[in-house]
Amino acid sequence: MRKILLSGYYGEYNTGDDVLLASASWGCNQFLQSNKILATSVRIPSFEKELPVLPLYVEREKSKSENLVRLYYHALTSNMIVFGGGSVFHSTDKLTRDADLIDLSRGEAAIALGVSFGPFRDSGAEQACKKFINKLSYIGVRDEDSFNIVKSLAPDLNIEKTFDLAPLFPFSQQGNNLNNSSSKRRGLAISLCHYERYIGLNTDVEKRRFEKILNVLNRLTLEDVEELIFIDFNGHRVLGDFDIHSEIIKKLNTEIPVTRIPYQHNPAVVLNLISRCRGIVGMRLHSCIFGYMTETPTVILSYHPKCMGWAKEIQANTGFTIDSTQFEEEQLYSSIMNILHDKYIPPILPLPNAQKLAMKNWEGALCSVSQ
Repeated sequence: MRKILLSGYYGEYNTGDDVLLASASWGCNQFLQSNKILATSVRIPSFEKELPVLPLYVEREKSKSENLVRLYYHALTSNMIVFGGGSVFHSTDKLTRDADLIDLSRGEAAIALGVSFGPFRDSGAEQACKKFINKLSYIGVRDEDSFNIVKSLAPDLNIEKTFDLAPLFPFSQQGNNLNNSSSKRRGLAISLCHYERYIGLNTDVEKRRFEKILNVLNRLTLEDVEELIFIDFNGHRVLGDFDIHSEIIKKLNTEIPVTRIPYQHNPAVVLNLISRCRGIVGMRLHSCIFGYMTETPTVILSYHPKCMGWAKEIQANTGFTIDSTQFEEEQLYSSIMNILHDKYIPPILPLPNAQKLAMKNWEGALCSVSQ
């Protein structure tokens, strides 16, 4: 029995990370032959198909630093540490902690799959990153910028540009049979988020973005779209999407029916919901990835380099890729109207090709542990 410690940003009521947990757990089981996976989480989402993954942490600690002790114990006793998808390595604290986990491990390897690196948040992060990556047996990065960062820090490292793990989610749950038919689609899905306030940037950017989006949505009519569907991809009490969606719904002045979908514990529910929409305006990265996975016309409203990185990887059309920190209302309105009037230009990279690239993470992992 191979025991794996699966490290990532899991259990924080984030639909995107829930999908990555499923994809990573499935891969650990299928390719690394593990039937005991401990994820750095206090909870496991409600998956339709059960996976051999358990939460490493407890919600209520019975003793001081119990969860830290649990983390160190499982790092020490696992056969392998997998940093699996969703991890964005950019801060000294995280990089140093993760390097310590590898030092503590007595297992056969530590690998990182479908991850990204940078932009670094502080001056010490780059050096901490160099120490961390040199402890890994294999790295699969999901974007070109991350590949270049790692190569610049450690030119001889075993690294490949692979892909995000999320497109493998259907294999882990319901096969590869999503219904992408456009004949019965209705409504425009919307996934927004705050960002600048959480990392100490100028919140005036948030205010301007909010007003522009509000103005554009208020220009839409019932003749354009049947419904506006706001989806909380992040249900975290502090960092979640409830506030921004509730605020914009209150300020909408439209006859179009409006719905807000709260965070769903089963990410397949959200994936299927988006597959029934005519289009999606997505700020959350994985709302854009869900749009891509369901062949739903998508406006990528980028708030972070990782979003532009995703657009580059799938070769998204520039007419549907917008920098949310500086854009004109007419640009967003035009993109939405093109979607609603069947003038969408889809990404060049086909989904099956993306899934093959995502699978390279596991091929590289297998090769590295078999040497």
